[in-house]
Amino acid sequence: MLDVAACFMEIAHCGRIHAALCAAAGRPLSEQDIERLAALAYLHDFGKANSGFQAKRWKGPAPREWPQKTGHGAEALYAFGCGEALLSGLRMEAIWDWGGGVEELLLASLGHHGRPVQEPSRVDPLIWQPVRDAAGREMYSPANALKEIGNALRRHFPFAFNPGGEPLPSRPAFIHLFAGLVQLADWLGSDLSFFEYSSPGSERRLEDTRDRASKAVGAIGLETSALREQLIREGFSFQSAFGMKAPHPAQSALGEKDLGPLLILESETGSGKTEAALWRFAKLFEAGKVDSLYFALPTRVAAAQVYERVRAFVARLWPTNAPVVVRALPGYESADGNVKEAALPDFQVLWTDHPDDATAHQRWAAESPKRFLAATIAVGTIDQALLAALKVRHAHLRHATLCRSLLVVDEVHASDTYMSQVLEQLLKAHHATGGHALLLSATLGSSQRARFQGITSGGREVAALGIEEAVGSPYPALTDGAIVQALPTSGEPKTVHWQTLNAIDDHERIARLAFDAAKQGARVLIIRNTVPAAIATQKAVEALVNASGDRAWLFDHNGIPTLHHSRFSRQDRPHLDARVEERVGKVREPMQACIVVGTQTLEQSLDIDADMLITDICPMDVLLQRIGRLHRHERKKHERPVGLRQARAWVLIPESGSFEACLEKPRNGLGRLKDGGGVYPDLRMIEATRRLICAQPSREIPRENRSLVERATHPDCLRAIQQELGASWEQLSQQLEGGKSAERVIARDHALPYDTRFDKLAFPDGEERVATRLGAADRLVEFDPPERGPFGTDVHQIAIRHHMLPRGLDADAKPASIVRFDGGFEFGLGTARYSYSRFGIEKI
Repeated sequence: MLDVAACFMEIAHCGRIHAALCAAAGRPLSEQDIERLAALAYLHDFGKANSGFQAKRWKGPAPREWPQKTGHGAEALYAFGCGEALLSGLRMEAIWDWGGGVEELLLASLGHHGRPVQEPSRVDPLIWQPVRDAAGREMYSPANALKEIGNALRRHFPFAFNPGGEPLPSRPAFIHLFAGLVQLADWLGSDLSFFEYSSPGSERRLEDTRDRASKAVGAIGLETSALREQLIREGFSFQSAFGMKAPHPAQSALGEKDLGPLLILESETGSGKTEAALWRFAKLFEAGKVDSLYFALPTRVAAAQVYERVRAFVARLWPTNAPVVVRALPGYESADGNVKEAALPDFQVLWTDHPDDATAHQRWAAESPKRFLAATIAVGTIDQALLAALKVRHAHLRHATLCRSLLVVDEVHASDTYMSQVLEQLLKAHHATGGHALLLSATLGSSQRARFQGITSGGREVAALGIEEAVGSPYPALTDGAIVQALPTSGEPKTVHWQTLNAIDDHERIARLAFDAAKQGARVLIIRNTVPAAIATQKAVEALVNASGDRAWLFDHNGIPTLHHSRFSRQDRPHLDARVEERVGKVREPMQACIVVGTQTLEQSLDIDADMLITDICPMDVLLQRIGRLHRHERKKHERPVGLRQARAWVLIPESGSFEACLEKPRNGLGRLKDGGGVYPDLRMIEATRRLICAQPSREIPRENRSLVERATHPDCLRAIQQELGASWEQLSQQLEGGKSAERVIARDHALPYDTRFDKLAFPDGEERVATRLGAADRLVEFDPPERGPFGTDVHQIAIRHHMLPRGLDADAKPASIVRFDGGFEFGLGTARYSYSRFGIEKI
């Protein structure tokens, strides 16, 4: 108990955490406040004094005189109803005199295992009574144990019991933050690598514990003052941090000192938003306004890409003694490039480089997903951050560790209704602690931007703009509160020539279009909305190339032709990502033709510079993401084919030119499924996008981005389309709005209300139902021993999409009946059978 209290005191004095406590309290905290809070943290485990918990000392059944073995959370609450005599030893009467939120703070402390302790429905009353042997002799007395605890409490924290002082803070935001910090202190104080058991009768336990707590807090990276002093002493510039001569306008803007706590940066793809976010972190860290960074991305692949860029940035910022950079991906954890190899007993971890104790301590945050946000620098998916805003175990811990960070959310426009609602809840809680956040988007719709603006408006709702006002909003732009500031573009504008092609189901025609461009030396990017369509297109391309072309035009890995999508193993995906950038990336030899076929995995994170784009139609904001991979970098004329020196995009639509059929039966990712899902369910946005393409054969990017996105996504425009097209489209609108309303209700029900009294908070019993994303869960299939994959790499794990899984699949089902063939293998899972080949995972 003392170890945990000492950890709490050290944590509460750490720069940004201390500032967050004061912000949430609404006043500065005195040393007496902190010692009183530490005393309440000390009491987190007083429930262990009950006889049922002490019965756990026997490995087998306890002697019959003892109560049944039990826990110590609800049992601690039960103790308050057992009469004053039992708790008199804890000196509770003096603690209640601290006033304010003391009762809720104690409840928060008792919830140190990750969720609020609920009133017990049934507790054996014998657990708080003395245990006597058959002769009536007292063997154990809970009251005496509580008296020892109370005496030690007064001895170790005398200042807390001095008279006077302000009542302890009672704001809900403060109580919730305290709960998370106690959970953090409990986890750290229970770590035997920092806190050995002391010998009985040790007189220096208090001094020894505080020294250990100080070293522990410093070792895991919560105390960052030395890093800040080093940064200020050695100095840094944009050039030294990124190896670039000068920042782009957006990057420069984010280096300003007087910006608010919640910013939204909208800028075209390839304009350097990642570097802008990192520059923002560097300046905030230098000023002591943040102590850490969490960079949140929409997908694991995007996170893995940005992780390497962040590692390079941190190495430049701190050439020596750099903080550990954590890749916060469960099952794919890494710390400074060293991979977590295995979990060992007692929460220990085996790393690939077998570090010494000091180095291992620095990776403490990387050892468990629940601790990811305690890292000084971490890169992961948005899910890890959203778990801080949901009613799941250790949400408070995640919230408390995140309060010290600049939270960067990339591709924020990609979130669905449920995720956006949870993100808003997260940002509100983060803002209440004085936290800083930065949202990045290629183009964010004005309606969603207004919702984010409302978070820092003091509770005032920010009205959404009408269509003409929305179209007239600046772009690129930096939104800071109510102000939307125009930014200069970051590079030369480009004119994109686009047109629709009524061939979305004609794979041979699509292949011929790409083949003809490749004959001119073009690098062609084909992005399909679904994996089956991508595979069919890949086969059509291969047939054409094999018959009359150069096989070097085919995208390959280790000489094996393939394509790029999400259904490859976790071992093969990083290699495929790297290979895409080799073939159609920034650094390349001129006029080396290549045709890359893939899905949405190609539209973000990868640095692709295609000469021509062929893409299925999709919502305008997504289409602009894909177009961002077209002529991404400036090149000399001779480096692009003669006919493709201007950016050209072909947008595939149904042969009929209409999406009416997709209302009844979704196809190519277009349309709403019966259960409400779908890749792109809102056909109104698809139709609006088609009309904008047909209205004008070329567009200037990024100057027209704002207008294009608003006219394809704004509620006024969608309403006009459904009214024009008739009853079936009106019905679609009602179904979509009903689905969104349901998602909002579910999100509000699942979200953790940080503005609610802690004693009114209840977590659901089935936490598995509370998730960061709605929908059925995919299945991660593991192969032990690994199987040899189609590209020569051992396959350990393959994620199988939920809709490809057989019904009633047992949670413990393992791959069975494995049959190897030239170029891959087959396996069974439950009643289904799959093949894994150069085309990825397919259900047979």
